[in-house]
Amino acid sequence: MDLWRTMYEENRAPLPAGDFSTVFAPQLAAIARAFPSRAPDTTPDHVLTWATTNIQPYLAEVCRRLLLPGSGIEGGEHLEALIKRARDGHACMLCLNHRSNLDVPTLCTLLADAGQGELFEQLIWIAGRKLYEDVGRTWTLVQACNHVLVSPRSWLHAEHTEEELHQAHQLNIAAHRVIHDLRHRGYAFALFPSATRLRPGDASTAEAIEETDSYLKHFEFMLLGHIDGCTMPVSKDRDMLHETPRLDRVRYRFGRVEPTQQWRETAARRHLGCDQKTASALAIMEDIQALSH
Repeated sequence: MDLWRTMYEENRAPLPAGDFSTVFAPQLAAIARAFPSRAPDTTPDHVLTWATTNIQPYLAEVCRRLLLPGSGIEGGEHLEALIKRARDGHACMLCLNHRSNLDVPTLCTLLADAGQGELFEQLIWIAGRKLYEDVGRTWTLVQACNHVLVSPRSWLHAEHTEEELHQAHQLNIAAHRVIHDLRHRGYAFALFPSATRLRPGDASTAEAIEETDSYLKHFEFMLLGHIDGCTMPVSKDRDMLHETPRLDRVRYRFGRVEPTQQWRETAARRHLGCDQKTASALAIMEDIQALSH
């Protein structure tokens, strides 16, 4: 605990004025040089991407500049326990609330600063295809982590051609095949159950989507985590590069590793009258929020 009290002390100085693309122009330029000018097409042949680790130091510079003293990880031993189970061949899932586009690189940075960077390397994030389709170069930042792309229900319900919808379903089939193949090979998968970042004033963004249970039921063990603090608040009408960063104390608090089937059964009992998907969606956000206390 003393480690986190003394780290990031130099960050009390105010940030320069400007949006993300202005304040962190040097780091973003370095990241951009590692990739082509446009994102790869989202196709069934391109669902799994391994981290481009040489861009992680640039994102770490960004994250460290935004973290205030007291930022850190509580319950890191539980994340370590989850990864150990994954390395032992068990199917493991990590679920977190979602505050900003910097949630994942900030976790990477905090783990590295705690001397546990190898834990992050064992995570594969389940990411929505929208990250590749956003205006600007948001997609390049996702390359710092292992990830598998899916077409979420919200994308499927939007207006698309029949061919686009067919390809989207094929993408999901390919993604689930990857998850099925890798879940017993030493990797833990990570998911934001809300599938979107929290937007103040919009209660729906704090709710889990019902597809969450469709993932959970294929995993033996699960770990819930709560993120308190946000260094890049969501903008209503601007892409990530034009959002305004801020200094904040960011803490990740992890609960205990739980057998997934046992948790799902408990969720169903807590929400009698709901089907399993709804019960799991309600219970998972309740349990994540409970970690904030």
